[in-house]
Amino acid sequence: MRARLPDGFVEATAAELERRSLDGWLLFDLEGRNRVTCELLGLGDGPSRRIFLLLRPGAKPSALAHRIELDAWDGWEGDLEAYVGWKEMEEALGRMLGGCEVVAMEVSRRDDVPFVDQVPAGVVELIESLDVRVVSSASLITGTYAQWGDSGYEAHVRAGALLADIAEAAFERGLEAVREGACLTEHDLAEWILARIAAAGLADGAKAESGLAEGGTIVAAGSNSASAHYEPVAGSSAVLEAGEVLLIDLWGKVAGDPDAVFADQTWMGVLGDEGPPGFQEAWNAVRAARDGAVELIRSRSADGALLGGTEVPLLTGAEVDREARRILEEAGFGEHIQHRLGHGMDRALHGFGPNLDSVETRDERELVPGIGFSVEPGVYLSGRFGVRSEINVYLRADGPEVTTPRPQMEPWPHGRAGSR
Repeated sequence: MRARLPDGFVEATAAELERRSLDGWLLFDLEGRNRVTCELLGLGDGPSRRIFLLLRPGAKPSALAHRIELDAWDGWEGDLEAYVGWKEMEEALGRMLGGCEVVAMEVSRRDDVPFVDQVPAGVVELIESLDVRVVSSASLITGTYAQWGDSGYEAHVRAGALLADIAEAAFERGLEAVREGACLTEHDLAEWILARIAAAGLADGAKAESGLAEGGTIVAAGSNSASAHYEPVAGSSAVLEAGEVLLIDLWGKVAGDPDAVFADQTWMGVLGDEGPPGFQEAWNAVRAARDGAVELIRSRSADGALLGGTEVPLLTGAEVDREARRILEEAGFGEHIQHRLGHGMDRALHGFGPNLDSVETRDERELVPGIGFSVEPGVYLSGRFGVRSEINVYLRADGPEVTTPRPQMEPWPHGRAGSR
C-alpha cells in the first residue's frame, strides 16, 4: 500500500485549521492504533514503526517515517523525512513542529468520544514535551474526513438502493419458505443475502484483498431478534417459523471506489399475517422514535442550528439521541433500549464523524452539513423479540435528507416497497 491523502483533503484541512485558529493537525500511527491515520493514508493495518504527518495551512504535508518503511511513501506529494533511532525521530519531530504552539491530534478529554481517542497518552506527552499543546481533532474530522462529498453521496445512494431491494427480496424468500414448509435457517438466508450483496458490487469483507468493498448482514428470527448483534452460525441457527418476527440488517458500499460511503439499513417483518403479542406496539414506538429524531434535526435546521448562523445552539448527536430515547421511554420501552440511536458513516461503516449518542459515550460533537449517519432506534424484549428500524441520513445545509429508499412505515409484508 502507498500513502496518499484523499483528493481535496489538504485544502479542506487548511481551511478548517484557519477557521479554528490551530497551527496544525498532527497525525500519528503505529500498527493501526490510530484508525483515522490509517484510513486517511490508506495504510491498511498500519506501519510497524511510528509515523507522524503534519498538516499546516499554506504548507505541504510533512511526513516522518522509519527508514525501512519508505517504500510505502513512494510518490508521496509532500515533504518526507526518515529516521532510524528514537533520538533521531524526536529531533526530526521537533523540527517538524517548529513554530507550532497548538496542534490537534486524535484525543478526547476523559475519553468522552472513544472513537476519536486513538493516540496513546505517551505520544501526547512526547509532543507536549516539545512545548506544543495538544487539543482534540474531533471538530477537524467532522469538517474534513467525515464529509461525504458529491461522489461519496452518489455512491452511498446507489448502495442504499441496492441494499433496500436485496432486503425486500430476502424477506420474500423467507416468507415463501415458511409458506411452503421448507427448512430455511437464518444462516441460509444470511448467505443468500451476502451472495447478492457481492453480486451487486457491494462485496463481502472477506474479498477485501481483491480491492472490493465490505458488506455484511444480520438475520435474526423470533427470540434471536432480541439480541442486538446476533449473528447466525452455520449448524446452529434457527429455522424460520410462521408467525415469527424477522429482522434483517445489511450494509455495504460500492466496491473499488475509494470515495464510496457506506449504506446501512435494518428492516423488520413478520413471517405471516400477524406478529407476536406486543410486536405492533413496539414497532409503533420505534418508528415514532426514528421519525421524531429526523424531525428534530429538520426543525432545528429551519432555525439555523446546523449552520450556527443564529442564536440557536448548534445541534449535537447527543441531543438527537436524547429525543429518540424520550419517545421510547414515554411509550413504555425505556428498559428495553440497549444501544445508542445511531453511528456516523463515511468511508468506514462506523465512521469518524458524530454519533447520535448520549448514553454509551458523551458525544457532544456538532452536527454540520456534509456529514451523514444512521438513525436506528431499537427495543429488545429478552426471550420474545427485538425491533429495530434503521435509516440513513445525509445533512444538507437546508436540513436532513433521508437517503434510505422507502423507509418502512409498517413491517413486512404490509411494509413492502411503496407501502406508506
